[in-house]
This record gives sequence, structure tokens and C-alpha cells, in this order.
Amino acid sequence: MPDQIPIAARATVCGDRLYGISMRPQELSLYGEKVQFSLRYSPIFDDEHEQTDRHFKLLVLEIEVATAQEGVSKMGGRRLQLLKCGWELELATPALCRVGSLAESDEEVPFLLGRIADTVNELARRAGLEAPLGPELVADLVSRYRTGEAAI
Repeated sequence: MPDQIPIAARATVCGDRLYGISMRPQELSLYGEKVQFSLRYSPIFDDEHEQTDRHFKLLVLEIEVATAQEGVSKMGGRRLQLLKCGWELELATPALCRVGSLAESDEEVPFLLGRIADTVNELARRAGLEAPLGPELVADLVSRYRTGEAAI
């Protein structure tokens, strides 16, 4: 059965694009190391039974910080989203297979996270700020993603 065979090795990248971004560059710079990262990666599709030779996956990076509200303890504070950025990957397969069935290759997350980092760093640069997503941080995020740490 073709939809049971991990065909990621036979899938080829035929496109990648910015899916969406929301960013607060000044606040991201202000809070620095007090932030928490969340990285999610999954296939995206409408009908789980669809057979196609085009497949889409989405990587989303979120950066938040806990803020204390005036008169409320730090435990009762709220979370401020500083960044949410999604990057989409489009893959082509040589034969039709069920959506969501492609195995994840080792290169997908680092590639997409690199695209997100380039985008975020360029926007920070345009705002006159230091690039927030350096190569060491990107490598650390990929490593933590691979070990299954949902909140980083």
C-alpha cells in the first residue's frame, strides 16, 4: 500500500513560503532571555482521505513571555505573545499517496526554522534591533524539538 510506505526520501521540495507572521520586535528585544519558545510542525490538509502528489507541512514558532499584571502575583500574570511565525513546505511525490502520510525528513525542520530565522532577523534589522534568532539558538531549538520538548 503506497500510503503506508515512508516516502519522504522520494518526496522533493517544490516550494516553501511564509504562511503568516505576527511580531513585536521591540518587546522581543526588551524581554531577551525571559522568553519561552514553542515549536510545532505538522502536515496541513482538509480531507484526511485525500490522495495527492502535493503535500503541505507547516512549522510554527511562537515566542511568549510571562508578564505580571499590576497587583497580581507573578503566578497570576498573563502571557504576551512576542512572535508567531509559520513557514509552509510544499512537497511533491512521484505517486499519489494519502495526505499526512509522509514521514518527516531530518532536513525539514532545520530548513524551515532557518527560513523563519532569516525573516525574523531581517525584520528586526529593519527596526534597528539586534537579530533575535542566531544560529546557536536555531540549532538548540531544532535539538529540543527532536527530543520532544513542546515548550522550549
